[in-house]
Amino acid sequence: MKPGVWHRLDVIARGLFPAFSVFILLLFNLLPISVPLLSTASPALPLMAVFYWSVNRPDLLTALTAFFLGLLQDLLTGLPLGVSSLVLLLVQTGSASQGRFFHNKPFSVMWWGFALVAIPALLVQWLLSSALIGAFLPIKSTLISYVLTAALFPLVAWVLARAQNTLLRHI
Repeated sequence: MKPGVWHRLDVIARGLFPAFSVFILLLFNLLPISVPLLSTASPALPLMAVFYWSVNRPDLLTALTAFFLGLLQDLLTGLPLGVSSLVLLLVQTGSASQGRFFHNKPFSVMWWGFALVAIPALLVQWLLSSALIGAFLPIKSTLISYVLTAALFPLVAWVLARAQNTLLRHI
């Protein structure tokens, strides 16, 4: 029996979930949430999701998708166009190629892997943004952003893992 149109639409919608989750986290980053002393720094939520999906389901979050999500991030956040695209593309490509390394390992290995990937990702973003603006941006907010990003990764990964187990186990 051929699968019906609703079944195919369901599979397509589920397959788009990783990109949609990156988009939702990107929008969440835009919310005007400020913590005293951290007003200029925020966690790189889309970076977390791109890493997570690239390791766990690189077939559903491709390099091209990461690139376009990065362009959207630049447009919405006011970063120089192409900076986030390059960063998310590099993270997706590098993480997808190392996905096998993380399988069947404790979560702490994935967390350390993300923490190591996030350092150059955020530094490249800072350097490119500084170069394109023509002046060094304050590094302090990037460092605080890194700490927040690394610290919040387990929570974001847990939510994405629950979604993966619920929505994507059959595709």
